[in-house]
Amino acid sequence: MQPADENVVLSPWGVANLFALLQTGARGDTARGMAFALQLGGVEPPEPDAVAATFRESRTNLERAANDDVALELSDSLWIKPGFALSESFRSLARDSFDADVRLTWMGAKGRKEINAFVAEKTHDRIKDLIQPPVLDDPLTRLVAVDTVYLKAKWEIPFEKDATRDRTFHAPGGDVEVPFLHDTRHAEILDAPECAALRLPYRFGSAEMLVILPSPSNTLAEVEAKLSGPWLDRLAAKPWRGEAVLALPKFDFGSEHDLSKTLPYMGMGAAFDPARADFSGIAPQLYIGTAIQKANVTVDEAGTEAAAATFAVMLEGCIGPMENVPPPRPFVADRPFLFIIRETRTGLILFLGRVCKP
Repeated sequence: MQPADENVVLSPWGVANLFALLQTGARGDTARGMAFALQLGGVEPPEPDAVAATFRESRTNLERAANDDVALELSDSLWIKPGFALSESFRSLARDSFDADVRLTWMGAKGRKEINAFVAEKTHDRIKDLIQPPVLDDPLTRLVAVDTVYLKAKWEIPFEKDATRDRTFHAPGGDVEVPFLHDTRHAEILDAPECAALRLPYRFGSAEMLVILPSPSNTLAEVEAKLSGPWLDRLAAKPWRGEAVLALPKFDFGSEHDLSKTLPYMGMGAAFDPARADFSGIAPQLYIGTAIQKANVTVDEAGTEAAAATFAVMLEGCIGPMENVPPPRPFVADRPFLFIIRETRTGLILFLGRVCKP
C-alpha cells in the first residue's frame, strides 16, 4: 500500500466483486477466510448461490445509476489456458450471476497482450498494461480473473471554468499552489466531531461524491479508521443545508495496489497458500499467486472520470505428498537398435530403420 502521505485511489467494488466470484469456487477454510475478509457474515460461509445472488443484486443496483450523463460500465472476465478443465458449475455461475466473459488464451506474453488490450478497451484506455512481466510467465498459470470498472459522470451543477484559480494546498511535504474549483451554491454538508463531508451529486442524483474533510483536531488517518457503512449512515443522519462557498482542488492521479500483500492479513491467507488453498469448486490444486488493482481518477469542472482494473492469477499447485511407487525402469539405447515410424490410427508404417552407427 502507498505511504500515508501519498495519493491513493482504489475500487472496493472491483476487489470485492472479483474475490466474491472466486469465493464461490472456494471450499473449506479457504471459503471461510474469503467470506470473512469480504464480510459476508456468519461463522460458516454462505452457499455459492447465495454469494452470487448478493453480488448480482449489487451489480444490478449499481447499473441503475447509469444515465445519459453518468456512464458506469462494469465487466468481469475469466481467461483460461487452453486444455485447462474448468468446473462447468463454476463456469455457469460466473457467466449467469457475474456476467463474466469466459475466454481461452495462452499465457505468457500472448496472454498479457490479449488481457491488457481487453482491459484498455473496457476502461476507455484509462488502464493500460495492467499485467506486467513476469506475471503469467509461470508455466503453472491456469486462470486469470479480471474485473473492470469505468465511470464518467457529470456534476449536477458544474463548476465554472472561469472561477478556477490557484490557491494554496497544505500538503504533508509543504504548501503548494494548485488549481481549485470555486463556487457559491446551495449545498449539503454532513457534520461529525471528526470531520465535515460535502455532498457533490452527479446528474439526476443517481451517484455522488462525498468530500470528507477532517476537523482541525483530527488527522486524516483517524478519519480513515472510522470509515464504514454504519459510520457513514450516522454521518448522513443530520445534514446541514444552505448556501456555501466551495473550493475544491482539481486532481488527476492513479495508484496501484498489490492485493496479494494485504488480503492474506484480512483473512484470505489460505487462498494464497499453495499448500492450503481449496478452490475445488473451480478446479483441483488451484491457488491465487498474484492479485493487483490499478485505478485512476480525474476531477475537474465538468465532473469525474475514473477507472479501475483488478486481476487475480490462479496457478496449479502441488498434487500432494507422493505415494510409494517403484523406481522407473531404465531404457538406455546404447547399442544398435531399430526404429519404426507409423501412423497410429491405422498402424501403417511410414518409416522403418536400423541404427548401428549413430
